[in-house]
Amino acid sequence: MKRLSFSLLAIIILSFVIVQSCSAEEEESVAPVVQTPQPEPEPDPVEYSLTVSAAEGGTVSSEGGTYDEGTDVTITASANEGYRFTGWEGNSSTSESLTITLNSNQTYQAIFELIPIYTLTVTTGEGGTVSTEGGEFEEGTELELTATPNEGYRFVGWEGVESVERTITLTVTSDTELSPIFNEVIQSPTNYNVDDYWGKIVEFENDVFFTSDVPQEVRDGFHSTHDFVIDYFGNYGPTEWWIIGNEQSTIENLAIQFADRRQQKNQLWNDDYQETLDKGRNYFNSYKGITSAGLNGDRNFGYHLLMISEGILKGGVNEPISRVMDQPNLSSDTVTHEYVHVVQAANLFNKNYEDRPDGDSRRVGSGPIFFSEGSAVYYGEYVYRKLRSEGVNIVWNTGDLKSRMRDIMEGDIQPNLDNCPNFNIWEVNYSTRDTCSPYQIGAWGVAYLLDKVNDQDAFWKTLWPNIDEMGWDGAFEFTFGVTMEQFNQEFLEFLELPIEEQLEIIPDI
Repeated sequence: MKRLSFSLLAIIILSFVIVQSCSAEEEESVAPVVQTPQPEPEPDPVEYSLTVSAAEGGTVSSEGGTYDEGTDVTITASANEGYRFTGWEGNSSTSESLTITLNSNQTYQAIFELIPIYTLTVTTGEGGTVSTEGGEFEEGTELELTATPNEGYRFVGWEGVESVERTITLTVTSDTELSPIFNEVIQSPTNYNVDDYWGKIVEFENDVFFTSDVPQEVRDGFHSTHDFVIDYFGNYGPTEWWIIGNEQSTIENLAIQFADRRQQKNQLWNDDYQETLDKGRNYFNSYKGITSAGLNGDRNFGYHLLMISEGILKGGVNEPISRVMDQPNLSSDTVTHEYVHVVQAANLFNKNYEDRPDGDSRRVGSGPIFFSEGSAVYYGEYVYRKLRSEGVNIVWNTGDLKSRMRDIMEGDIQPNLDNCPNFNIWEVNYSTRDTCSPYQIGAWGVAYLLDKVNDQDAFWKTLWPNIDEMGWDGAFEFTFGVTMEQFNQEFLEFLELPIEEQLEIIPDI
């Protein structure tokens, strides 16, 4: 009985083991279940509102709307007629087109304003006309105006605007009154004797002649320079200016005009028209295509004759045309320079010539080339700066006189000083112009003397008017308190000074 019970127990245990083993095998044969993570849902995009409007006077290309964050939106403002865009309320930009990156709710308004209307009033007298009568114009309007003188008159400038050009461009920025200035041309006498006007201040104008190819802006610029030079020194007459261009045909016409004029005034050379025509032709051809000027008048005919190449008024014959107003160092200086020679010549009344220490032959009392050319160079630099410092309407934007004289000393004199040591004033002449130039070193010599007597006008107001009576040496010592020999030594010592000490004698203009 016990054996049976034990066997039954063994069978039960064995069955349990078998069942468990089968369960384990089943469990091992079943694949495990894998859980796949689900993606997070994307958030809704951030949106911002853009509000755009236009104030009175214009429109905008868009009124805005709702946009995703980071969107670039371009809006443009357009002004109505009579208005102008001035900016955006909500943004500092003044551009009509504005690109905005939306990163917040934004509001903009285009701002406009009425364009001011101004009145241009143009008045003219009997001397000429203007291309417009004026009227009402929006602010900022550009107008071109041209003044045209009537026969017998000459345009000299504008009242109401700083310009001496006949044609100007005016930008309307306020109510403006404008009028051209025309001067009546008082003709020089048809005939006169050699002593009638020599050395006198006259009422009639200098006569000016141009070859037909000289541009109008050069003519206007010449006249503007000529006018202030005449105002400064006085109107010595009779004086003729002949401005020569580059075209041969125009030079021939000018030579004929010159010969006809000499015949009209009984001033033919050797009473021969053809000889006078040939001489005039040769004169003018010698100035064609170069940059030069010269005084060629004859005391025995009683008038001053000046010739200037167009090139020197343009800043160089191979350069584009430039107004005289823009080239004072080449043009205004030239006109002033040559007129100084007229003033020199007018104050010598004798007709006699002499052989001089410099080997030249000139009228008695003409003095050294050092002073005749030096004074012309110095006054060419001094006069317009002096007038400008006194408020005369001279618009050139040039440096001061000290700077210009420094350039002459450091650029022209000091590099060549070893070529003219212990010079005698009479030995500085045209033959030494490449090494010891009477123009540049003479200008400093003149400046030294004018400072010595504290009178910038001493040459033309004291020295030259006294030469006829006192002679050159006498008038020189009377004016400057030293002899020529004493000046020569003083000036040599002056040239050894440092440049800053030398510049102390130059006026601050």
